[in-house]
Amino acid sequence: MRLSDRAVAIAVAAIAAAAYIGAGIGLTTDYDYYGRLASALGEGRWWLDQAPSWLNELLSCGEGRFCVAYPPLPAILALPIVPFASTAAAQVIASRIAGGVSAGILYLGLRAYGAPRAYAVAGVLLSAFGTTLFFSSVDGRAWYAAHAAAMLFLSAAFAVAAKGGAPWAVGALIGVSALARLPVAACFPALALLDARRRAIPYRRALLGVIGGGLPFAIVYVAYDWLRWGTPLDAGYARLAEGDIFFSHGLFSPLYLPRQLYAIFIAPPDLVAGTPFFLRPRFVGMSLFLTTPAFLWAFAGLRGIRRDGAVAATAAASLLALLPDLFHGTVGFQQFGYRFSIDAQPFLVALSLGGDGLFAGVWRRRPTLIFALAIAVSLAINLYATIAITRFDYWQ
Repeated sequence: MRLSDRAVAIAVAAIAAAAYIGAGIGLTTDYDYYGRLASALGEGRWWLDQAPSWLNELLSCGEGRFCVAYPPLPAILALPIVPFASTAAAQVIASRIAGGVSAGILYLGLRAYGAPRAYAVAGVLLSAFGTTLFFSSVDGRAWYAAHAAAMLFLSAAFAVAAKGGAPWAVGALIGVSALARLPVAACFPALALLDARRRAIPYRRALLGVIGGGLPFAIVYVAYDWLRWGTPLDAGYARLAEGDIFFSHGLFSPLYLPRQLYAIFIAPPDLVAGTPFFLRPRFVGMSLFLTTPAFLWAFAGLRGIRRDGAVAATAAASLLALLPDLFHGTVGFQQFGYRFSIDAQPFLVALSLGGDGLFAGVWRRRPTLIFALAIAVSLAINLYATIAITRFDYWQ
């Protein structure tokens, strides 16, 4: 009996979440900004009343009040867990569940995109275990938990748009995702285009629907900023960047682009003699294509831009989601690989699958041997790095 796509998605989500939780057994984090915020939210506060010295990115937001600078979604996801675990454990468990479940949602998105089942399964294997999402979700410190939470809802937005769902739902899901990672909001014009193509409706109508769906969440975030900083502007990030040598030209500048391109394309691991883990990930970063070689096929996927509107919209979504990151002052350290790529991961996976399997609008039935090998290598690299960093602290 052939399982339905929904059944496969549920199974994939459950297996990936269980694997993430299993990989993180015994591991928590010192950087439990979101776990502490979840505990505060449970008590009716949006601020913390303590600021431990190691949480150096807490910002004063009133007399005896300290606010988390980042958007609040990961803390909201941790809320149901906080009553039963420490704040650190609640944060990392929520991160692992969100990262793992995103694989099931992405499966539905890839199927709606047109990928045959064999390709969709290969895509979720790649996403869940062959990218830095694996390490980031398992580690679960504040910056990584944000990526895991955003990936869950961004995959859902992609799935709804690829299926031709209601534009307001696409916008709402982008809005929720942006409450974890603000840069992902930039992809909304492209997902509106993808939705318009699938629904066969005018682009303007789809775009207005997407904007309408996302607007309530933008208002929520503006209100959250007002509560924290007394201004509708996102003053927290600006305060974090004050005096930081990496932000000598402000939070965003075209002058930062070379360092981002170096991180994406060139940055190598370190070679350390006298240890079985002789290739050590660099916490400053490592090339996206050394971390996940299968993403090289995304460039081949671009050949369908002129012929296929869905491919063009997906390519545009990946660029727009990464655009704020490309002009950001830092490249995302501490990290394994190039963690900002998770902001565009659903689209990068779809493009990579298409690069191997989509020709003139027709999909192959199953991945080619060389692409399957690239996925296997990506899985091995990310498994190696996750074990080396989390269990042996082999991180340069």
